Amino acid sequence: MSRLKVSTPQSRSAAWLVRRGEVLGLAALAGLTGFFLATSWRRWPEPLIDFGRELYLPWRLSNGAVLYRDADDFYGPLSQYLNAGVFRLFGPGLMTLAAANLVILAAILASIYMLFRRAWGIGAAMVSCAVFVSVFGFSAFYGGNYNFVTPYSHEATHGFLACLLLVTFLARWLDRPTVACAAGAGCLFGLTAVLKPEIMLSAGLVTCAAILLNRMRSRPLPVAQAAAWVATAALPTAVFWAYFSAHLPAKEALGFASRAWINAAATTRFTSDSIQTAFLGLDKPWAHLVEHGIATLVAVALIGGLVAIAMSVERIARSSVRTLAGVLLAGGTTWLALDRIDWLHVGRCLLGLALIYLAYGLVSIVRNPGAGADASRPTLRWLIAVLAVAMMSRMILNGRVIQFGFYQAALAGILVPAVLVGELPERIGLGRRGRAILVVLAVAVIGTGTTRLAIQSQNNLRRKTYEVGKGIDRFYSYPPQIDATGELVDLVSEELREMPGRRTLVVLPEGEMINYLARLPSPVAPFFFFSAATRGDLEQDIVGDLRKHPPDWIVIISRSLRDYGIYRYGQRPGEGQQILDWASSNYRVISSIGGDPLDVDERGAVILARSDR
Repeated sequence: MSRLKVSTPQSRSAAWLVRRGEVLGLAALAGLTGFFLATSWRRWPEPLIDFGRELYLPWRLSNGAVLYRDADDFYGPLSQYLNAGVFRLFGPGLMTLAAANLVILAAILASIYMLFRRAWGIGAAMVSCAVFVSVFGFSAFYGGNYNFVTPYSHEATHGFLACLLLVTFLARWLDRPTVACAAGAGCLFGLTAVLKPEIMLSAGLVTCAAILLNRMRSRPLPVAQAAAWVATAALPTAVFWAYFSAHLPAKEALGFASRAWINAAATTRFTSDSIQTAFLGLDKPWAHLVEHGIATLVAVALIGGLVAIAMSVERIARSSVRTLAGVLLAGGTTWLALDRIDWLHVGRCLLGLALIYLAYGLVSIVRNPGAGADASRPTLRWLIAVLAVAMMSRMILNGRVIQFGFYQAALAGILVPAVLVGELPERIGLGRRGRAILVVLAVAVIGTGTTRLAIQSQNNLRRKTYEVGKGIDRFYSYPPQIDATGELVDLVSEELREMPGRRTLVVLPEGEMINYLARLPSPVAPFFFFSAATRGDLEQDIVGDLRKHPPDWIVIISRSLRDYGIYRYGQRPGEGQQILDWASSNYRVISSIGGDPLDVDERGAVILARSDR
């Protein structure tokens, strides 16, 4: 006869307190999100690069253009067509896209909370979500575009959500292997294949990790489940192949549908740039490896120190002395975190810590690979760690929470507090008092670091006071005395909107934000005209396209290319020389703003009109 669980008044009261605490915590998390949303309002994007492309492409696609044929892109087609659908439904607008991205951000935050709640408990999930919102969600450590509201690439944020959902489906599949779970996991992997190379890599690694765990449990992989995974994984690419085939030959259409992973297979075109090498940390690999190793050791020593303190305080017999010691130690820990830790470079230790946790989790699973409820939590923890490590592969020797770290380091950045708060106190065998002390100390360090980073981001946001664009496209950039780029973009766009005979525009060396704000499409597909786009014979090909489809207007605007090793655009072949020679022979200057746009030490823009008009 099965035993019935009797609900006592005490257990019901405890459950009610937990539920109420969770509701209050979620309300506080919503308030925190609202605060960062309000203080960053319309201050999210860069005025010239990256997010301009993210506005321009869906605008063009919503008006009938075909991606890659009429307007090029680095990555897969899913995000741009999804955003084009948003523009078709609600009309084009920066704030329209920002609203859609806030929905994506809410889904990401909900996914993180549910996954971390299952893996490490309510408290850990709350702390991790608070760190995510404060540091990564609306980040603006410098410039813009590296946040979840106006990302430099929607494939990054959409892919981040897809990977989180993939972990959810894989964890369910490991608990209860069904065709539906396999199909769901396959579909999510298939979506990453039409997004971005590193997203697809991350999804592939976490999928392989789940298959490995299934194998360790000596469970077969049924043919029906494997077939369901393969079919749904191929579906997104097949859909885009069918779409592009309606406009292009089948072979070219397949290449367009597979653009995300084809680009990954041809990385030499992009990683040969010095800036791409620096992003990976391969510019000085040994120096960066040592730097990251030392940062990881320091972080491990700090965590070990917190554990030692908690163990020592737990042994104090008198409660008053124990409380006083806890308060003093929490204050000292906070001072240490404020004064001695360089939080802006905390990303250097994240991959190392995630790898240590990943290895430890694998050893634990190997020792006890069983299935069922007892294994579901360790399994989920390990899958999250695998994804966290995989997401940082694009910055393997240059770990950072700034720039691309807003999504590549985000999961590793919130994994650490989850483990410190939700797993480590129990794992090392501390009693109730010791656990509480360790959690307080960990939260003191994490809270201090999060606050320091958030303050730096907020200070940067407050400097953005110059209005760019109008109405639904209005946003704030730096004033001219800090950076004149926003002013140049606004003045040029406004002037172009008033020009007669407005049809097409090319911006050199880059500037699709101007194309979008002026609502002037480019007659050629490339969206930037330097580096990988002009190397070898590619610049000559661009000039050929410009001869066939000459734009009505050309804008040359200041765009620093120092990181690409270009100190004056157009000075050498492969660096815009042929394009500028063609423009000077066929166009005349009709307007000039500021200084010489080709001088890296000046800020300016010129507008050129065709000489035959």
